Amino acid sequence: MPVILTLFASSNKEDYEPDTGCLKEYNGLAMYHNSLLHQDVIRLRGKYPRVKISYTDYYYPTINVVKSPGLYGFIDTPLQVCCGKGGPYNFNISENCGMPGVSACPNPSAYLHWDGAHLTEAAYRYISSTWLDGPYADPPLKRLHN
Repeated sequence: MPVILTLFASSNKEDYEPDTGCLKEYNGLAMYHNSLLHQDVIRLRGKYPRVKISYTDYYYPTINVVKSPGLYGFIDTPLQVCCGKGGPYNFNISENCGMPGVSACPNPSAYLHWDGAHLTEAAYRYISSTWLDGPYADPPLKRLHN
């Protein structure tokens, strides 16, 4: 997320993933959190077998877009925000979307990030499809109703 990249920017290039431009430490934290969460969902299913519980993953569909934005119909600079002003990601913590002088891009559906902390409708549409039909939900949400 551009907000994380801005607030925790590093002058050490080794802190960044070469294929995404993301901070290794924060992506590692997200993957670790998701691993523990998935394990707990599995544990809860065993404890409450009559309850339908799905684990949905936000990280992997988002990072897939960051790695290969063109495959998903997004611009080639996926860490750039649509609505922002300044900074390397078109994001400035002091000048947020909706403030005077801060403008939005003409085609939000081409962007992954709306502002520094939220994705665009197009990004959420893609992520939700990976939860409804898989592969980033266990089980996919459409199967919970069967």
